[in-house]
Amino acid sequence: MPLKTFLGAILDGGEQKMKGEANFDKRTFDDEVLSWAKYFDSCHDTLCHVVPTTFIIDYKKSEIVYMSSSIENLLGVDRTGLLGRGGVVKFVDLVNPNDFKVYNEQIFPKQMTYLQTVPHEEAADIVFSNTLRIRQNNGHYKTLLIRKCFIIRKEDGYPLFEFGTLTDTSALKKELSINHTIERFRRGAEYPLYMKVVSEDYFPEMDANLLTAREKEILNNLSLGIKRKDVGKKLFISDNTVANHIKTILRKTNSKNIREAIAICKMNGII
Repeated sequence: MPLKTFLGAILDGGEQKMKGEANFDKRTFDDEVLSWAKYFDSCHDTLCHVVPTTFIIDYKKSEIVYMSSSIENLLGVDRTGLLGRGGVVKFVDLVNPNDFKVYNEQIFPKQMTYLQTVPHEEAADIVFSNTLRIRQNNGHYKTLLIRKCFIIRKEDGYPLFEFGTLTDTSALKKELSINHTIERFRRGAEYPLYMKVVSEDYFPEMDANLLTAREKEILNNLSLGIKRKDVGKKLFISDNTVANHIKTILRKTNSKNIREAIAICKMNGII
């Protein structure tokens, strides 16, 4: 099953839909999707510049089957051009290439892997969120927050539908990172609860400005084999300060340990 990339899941949807198709009522699924689309369309457009853009992706048809009209205010693109065959490819073309590479090869596979750990009936209660830079029709990028959930096939966990929203966060988010979270939605007796199970940052553009001068100084010393406590003495800072800098370096480089961070930064010419 092609869960290794988003493009793999989308482009292979036509072939996959044949497997186990007799085990679900296609008409029921299509009618349900249509009812959701009608609900989204019924929302008033007066505040469409602040209301999130809603979308539905049908993995069986390998296409975007619904995109609310607010996408035209959000990005200045004609929503009809994103619907039907070829719509997914057109939308992907709007995503910053470096961002999409991270999403396609790292984030989406992680989402699919997690989905396969939950019961079929609970899949829609898993909320996936990530930011991506999306190109407007004027050529400039906006940072959008994508929040979505999936309807999956019971037999193998393959995605059937993706329901989601796009929200402009450009005014709030300045750092060139991709934030990714996975949350489980719980319906409590008094109030709903979102339990965060994954929270991570990816940095698709690792340039010389990724780390501060102090962070580079610390990483350079660690790369020479100098112990952490000795780095602090050398730079006249406390061990706790060095430790905090190391945590930031690991977060910025999305590294598991300092050795991996050193390797990544050397490979990208940061140190």
